[in-house]
Amino acid sequence: LLIMNSQGSSAEKGVNGVLVCQESYACGGSDEAAFECDECGSLQCIRCELELHRQERMRNHDRIRISPGHVPYCDSCKGDGGVANGGRLRAVVRCQGCKINLCLDCQKRTHSGVSKRKHPLTAYPPSKPAEKNCSTGDEQLDALKAKLEQVTSFLLVDEKEDMQVKDEEEFVRKLGCRPEELLKVVSIFGNTGEGKSHTLNHTFFLGREVFRTSPTQESCTVGVWGALDPLHKVVIVDTEGLLGAGTNQGQRTRLLLKVLAVSDLVIYRTHADRLHDDLFKFLGDASDAYLKHFTKELKATTARCGLDVPLSTLGPAVIIFHETVHTKLLGSDKPSESAERLLQERFRKLGLFPEAFSSIQYRGTRTHNPPTDFSGLLRSVEQQLDNNTTRSPRSAGVIYKALQALSECFSGEIPDEHLASNSFFPDEYFTCSSICLSSFLKQHSHRSTYALSLQFNSLGSVVS
Repeated sequence: LLIMNSQGSSAEKGVNGVLVCQESYACGGSDEAAFECDECGSLQCIRCELELHRQERMRNHDRIRISPGHVPYCDSCKGDGGVANGGRLRAVVRCQGCKINLCLDCQKRTHSGVSKRKHPLTAYPPSKPAEKNCSTGDEQLDALKAKLEQVTSFLLVDEKEDMQVKDEEEFVRKLGCRPEELLKVVSIFGNTGEGKSHTLNHTFFLGREVFRTSPTQESCTVGVWGALDPLHKVVIVDTEGLLGAGTNQGQRTRLLLKVLAVSDLVIYRTHADRLHDDLFKFLGDASDAYLKHFTKELKATTARCGLDVPLSTLGPAVIIFHETVHTKLLGSDKPSESAERLLQERFRKLGLFPEAFSSIQYRGTRTHNPPTDFSGLLRSVEQQLDNNTTRSPRSAGVIYKALQALSECFSGEIPDEHLASNSFFPDEYFTCSSICLSSFLKQHSHRSTYALSLQFNSLGSVVS
């Protein structure tokens, strides 16, 4: 490209043969543009083009595949009725100062003033007619479906907290990824029967039943299940619902915190018309337990395993996905306050301070008529995944080692008397219930050795 102004000695990304997505619908505006949709009037990356044109009303849009040397439309005269036949002109220059593409007429009209006349301009090559390809979106969708057909879920940890994958190699093989491939982890939580598996299937796998769902009263997810989303390069983790029936409730609840600890993003799924206190209580108690018991172990795991990717001591980001039918979404009747601000106020009123999480975001959808719209949730998820400030992607081996270390550190049966605690995660879930001999002697140093030995042996404790 020819630089037309001496002040613009180098072209920015978006000009020098690399055009970026103008939609920010699925990618956050950082991906390279691959399509131009005439009816959307924008350049689109592969992800945005796919997600936008999955919608019924946009499925038949005419779009073209961008080739090297592609020239975008003028940003200033898009949709301008003054253009002959309601058409749009191709740009001839890009203003580096305004960061917009301009046709010759718009460049003269908008940049003739003293202040903008000195803006550096980059010339595009003469535009060539682009070949229409109406089927491109469908072909991309078919290719993605073919890739997802190979994805299956597998049991990662059972309800007794026993790992069901024996080593890193088996974990990589079950995911179907390369050992060196960098991944993030997204998990889902919520009460039993809220549609967690259904949410994952439709958000990440185009509705394929990667995670099993069932219309019966019995829970179809027992333990922790995993699968790889190959498009986003994310390990998706499905968990057992809270408040469900069954044995080993303490161990099942403790298992949730282990999953939370290795996750980069947690989706809390609720179908209640109003946000219940137990949602806030769960997140508040999880935060306290994470900071008190897990940060130290995560640091130790980094040192013990010699991991070159540090395991963040700050917890994952949280998205509260709230679907309503009869009630308005949080904050919809209070435009002056954000939904996130209202969440913080609710936590404060309950005396809870979820400081462990890097962020807590609200994403709501109101379903007047099924099916549920998961596109907003997907956009929020992708924005969080693009953010590497707190947690960076790492190999499947690092993810496995972290979960294995937490499983070895926090395990064992939980006595029934601890299940009646007011906390979701009482301290007893993460501390040893056995009494070691040295601790016992310190506590009863005033008593005779014979009496101590009789009492200690009667406890049936493990001597350390």
